[in-house]
Amino acid sequence: MTYETLLCDVAEGVATLTFNRPEVLNATNDQFYKDMSAFIGRVADDPAIRCVILTGAGRGFCAGADVRGMDPNRPPLSKRRRHRWILSTVLGPLIRLEKPVIAAVNGVAVGAGMNIALAADILIASEAASFSQIFAKMGLVPDLGGLHLLTRVVGLNKAKELCFTARRISAAEALALGIANEVVAADALLPRATALAREIAAGPPFAISMMKTLLNMSSTATLEQMLEYESYAQSLAYVSGENAEGALAFKEKRAPKFAPAE
Repeated sequence: MTYETLLCDVAEGVATLTFNRPEVLNATNDQFYKDMSAFIGRVADDPAIRCVILTGAGRGFCAGADVRGMDPNRPPLSKRRRHRWILSTVLGPLIRLEKPVIAAVNGVAVGAGMNIALAADILIASEAASFSQIFAKMGLVPDLGGLHLLTRVVGLNKAKELCFTARRISAAEALALGIANEVVAADALLPRATALAREIAAGPPFAISMMKTLLNMSSTATLEQMLEYESYAQSLAYVSGENAEGALAFKEKRAPKFAPAE
């Protein structure tokens, strides 16, 4: 499948999606979100794809909304409908995608771009990357789930600071705050992200999908609820072919070979 604003490559169970509007630092527009929605649907339905990498072409990961293409006279209710469309067709499905997503942040990730990166499960940043909840400088409120996602990662007070000041932080500070899992040299970013994605893709897809779902629920569920969810998930895992293959591989002292999830 081809897209107007994205480049997609699939190899060894990994789909690498490159935001491809480098002339505007991969700023988002309606076509970008349409392409993202189509891509997420494709990945969800393709058992051969076990892990996803998101990255950007050129110097930026994603510079947020392309303000040049916005209609300043668009009625507020129309803007709200558009925003809810993005949340329901892109952000929500990206977070709920039952396959791990790695953000390989190669440059600036500001506004919506930072929050798309936060929606990934693992974030690897280039030393050249920078991040900002830039909304306050535009007289806006953080969107694309930023208020929820950022707070979960850095805590309430630090999230307030980053949102109120809209200051830009470096990759090193993002690492210290727990926003980034790793920081690597620019030329090592995609090789590192690809190696990690392939390692994850070699794992048990059904078990990993349940892990992701339950971990995403863990911040809002009670201990009793999580223990109940865990019991159901583990019961399914025990009777899956993945458990049988994992146990056999352990006995035979070899690496397991997990089949794609149906």
